[in-house]
Formats: sequence, structure tokens, C-alpha cells
Amino acid sequence: MVDNITNLEQKIKRYKTILALPDMMVFFFEKDGHIIERSTFVSEHLGYAEEENLYMHEIFCSAIKLKDGKIILADKQEGECFETVAYKKNQTCIPVRVYVIFLDEKETGCYGMCYAQNIAKQKEKTKELIYAKVEAKEAHKERNELVANVTHELRTPVNGVMGLATNLLDTNLSSEQKESVEIIRQCCTTMIKIINNILDYSKLQAGKFTIENEKFSFHRMMDNLVKVNTPQAESKGIKFICNVSEDIPDMIIGDELRLTQVLNNLLSNAIKFTSVGQIVVNVVKTVEIDEELELFFMVIDSGIGIAQNEMDKLFKSFSQVDASITRRFGGTGLGLNIVKDLVEMMGGNVHVESEKGKGSTFSFSVRVKRADAADNVDILKESIYSFNLGSVSEDESDLQESEMYKLGSAENIKAIYANMEKLVICIEMENWDRANSFAENIKQLVAEDAMNLKRKAFRLQMTVRKGAHEDALKQYEELKEALNEVFNKEEGQ
Repeated sequence: MVDNITNLEQKIKRYKTILALPDMMVFFFEKDGHIIERSTFVSEHLGYAEEENLYMHEIFCSAIKLKDGKIILADKQEGECFETVAYKKNQTCIPVRVYVIFLDEKETGCYGMCYAQNIAKQKEKTKELIYAKVEAKEAHKERNELVANVTHELRTPVNGVMGLATNLLDTNLSSEQKESVEIIRQCCTTMIKIINNILDYSKLQAGKFTIENEKFSFHRMMDNLVKVNTPQAESKGIKFICNVSEDIPDMIIGDELRLTQVLNNLLSNAIKFTSVGQIVVNVVKTVEIDEELELFFMVIDSGIGIAQNEMDKLFKSFSQVDASITRRFGGTGLGLNIVKDLVEMMGGNVHVESEKGKGSTFSFSVRVKRADAADNVDILKESIYSFNLGSVSEDESDLQESEMYKLGSAENIKAIYANMEKLVICIEMENWDRANSFAENIKQLVAEDAMNLKRKAFRLQMTVRKGAHEDALKQYEELKEALNEVFNKEEGQ
């Protein structure tokens, strides 16, 4: 008897706990749907008085039905949560999440139990989130269209200024005037590159960028690439080497324009961030299945390099590894982001290996197709290219700047005097920007030597920056004399 009383008390306690669940409408109902017990939150959410008779199929008419005098679930499963609507006394409805189970009437005294939670606030927040996403998408689209239109309109006047500057260089100008016009022309070139990058980025973001696969001469493309980038590299006293494996066919099918854009972007960065040493481009064929080829490109430089903890910033939009880089070298930080997207659109991936102060290696692969063999033979017979066509030397690609320019080595002496000759010419012409570049190269080339040489190289660079003609030549002579002493001493040893 005591056990029965204890069990009854436990059941009553559990029953009261269920009815007191916070912010939850709880219903106990009979077989015909009549609600025999309900929590106080039912009146709060639905507006019914506590003494009113209620039926489950009247409140949840879309999910609960009365069939043959018995409550059933319409297209719902017992014991699973589902969403429906609950009708209030004023015949408006609210969204609810419902859970229904059927019970043993002999054991519990009722046919079933139902939990219902008002989810109107959650639904409203979901709607707000959807609207916010739609608005953000529209704003993003409008921004991209605005950027595309503005940059497109900017190109016309910039091209006009550049054309006029080019024409002015062919007229009778003084050396000072020519230098000013040349600076204008260079600024226009930089501006056009920035505008093109922003345009490409906008197109990529809008999904309007497409790859055009057409037949073209791969060797001629590489030849043009070398001819376009060699003058800029040589103006900084940097070696530019290009090796193309001989097993790559000349005529291939791919997007010549976008492949050139990727290579020019990587080479532009390599030249920009390299003061002394060399830049090497290696191209090999890694896979050939039927007519499809995978070409692997490597762009290796001996420039400033990138620290390991800064690698994750490389391919992000409007990002550079160091804020000082933007001030020192310029750029939008879009170049590598565009490179990554274009390479992936051509079926490849981009990788980078680098060490701070020891240069970088950017590599990527693209998928192309082999064109007609007859076309390859005809073009190869007639063409002479400015790059190295043959086996790609691994030793040459791995050559480090520190090995090439060890103080007193033939390469080091040759590079120093080549830069010094160009420096004197720039000083005589009072082309101080170019002179500063050669002075920086010389400082790098003697960087590992005695403090005396470092000081003289540094003073020379500072004098060049000031634009003092006589003082610069004096500092140049002092450095040259100090270098001759060091080299003669090393030869004697």
C-alpha cells in the first residue's frame, strides 16, 4: 500500500513538472481530442480562458485530424518534432514547433500528450536574416557594377594622357623635360595596371569571367613574355632567365590572354620585390593523357621573400603581407588573388615556397590541349626564340642569390661594376629615381662585407636620394676605390 502511494506521488510530481515547463504549451487530451489538462501558457499564447473547452483538432487543424472519433496525425510522425500553426481564439494563428505522443489510457488516464512552443520570434529573426542576405547581395552587386563602370571610364582619360606623353617624348625636349614626361608615362602605365586589376576582380566576383580556349603558339607567347619583361628586369640589374622544356608542343589550345596575364602578374611581383640576383621562369610538361596536357610553371626570384606566418595573407583580396610594402612598392593587393582565381578556372592550383630575405618560388599548373601536329612542325621550323628551349636545369632553378653573388666572386664583381656603370650614367643625366635603384643594388651586393664598405655604399645611396650631383660622384669614387682594394686583396690571397 505504501509503495502504491509513493508511485502515485511521483507521478503527480512528474505531471506537475511537465505542466510547469517554461514558455511551453502542454496539452493532455482524450481520444476524441478533448483537452482535459493544459498549462497556463496556453491562455497566454492563444487567448483562451482556463474554463473553456478546447479540442486538439481545432487548435492544430492543419496537423491533427479527428477520424472515426479518434485523433490522428495528418502526414506527421508520432514522437517527432514538426512545425505547424496553432489557431488562437480570435482565429489568427502563430507558428509553433509541436511534439505529440500517444499514451496508455489505463496507465495515464489520457489518450495523448502534446508540447507546443511559440516560434514566432525565431521565424521573424530568420526572415530578417534572409532579407539582410538579399540586401547584402544586392549591395555587393551594385558595388561591383559601380567599380566596373568607374574603372572603365577611368581607362579612357588615362590612355589619353599616356598617348600624349608618348608623343611628347618624340619631340625636342630638354633632358629635364623628358625625365618629367617619362615619369608621367610610367605613372599612367601603373594606373592602367591597377584599373585592369580592379576590373578583373569585379568580373570574377560577379561571375562574369570566362576562359576562352583557342589555338595559339605557346612558344611565341613565351617569347613575347621574355621580351616584355626583360627591359624592366635589366633596368634594375637583374638577370632574367626563361627555360621551356622541349617536349611541350608549340601549338596548344587554351586561353593565351589569361595565361599571359597570370605570368605577367607573377613576373611583375618578382621584379618589383627583387633588388639583386635573378628571376627564373621554368616550364615543364608534367602530364599528358590523350590530347590533354598539364603544364607546370615556376617563377623563382631572389627577392625579399615572405615569412611563413605571413603566407596566409598572400592570396586574399586587397591584402599584402606588410603594410609598408604598399607604401614602398605600391599595388592594390589584388594581383595574387586574381592569379589564384584564373589558375583555378584553367584547371590548376597555385603554390608558394619562400623564406624571408632569401627569395620566393611561385608555381602553378594549368590544363591545355595539344593542337594539330602539322601546325607545330611548321612553326618550329621558322621560329627563333629568346628563351632557352630544351631540358630545364634543376641546378639553375635552385641557384640562390647568396651563391651567385658571394663577395669577390666573378658574378659579384661583374654585377657590381655593371650596376656602377649604369649608376654613373643616371647621375650624369640626373635621373635620380633610376640612380637610386642601382645604388640600392650595389648596397645589396656588398651587404655581407666589412662595415667600411657597407657605410660607403649606404652614404652613396643617401647622396643619390638627395639628388646631389657632385657629392654622388664623389661618394661613387670612394666606394669604387674601397671595392678595388677589397677585390685586389682577395685576388692576392
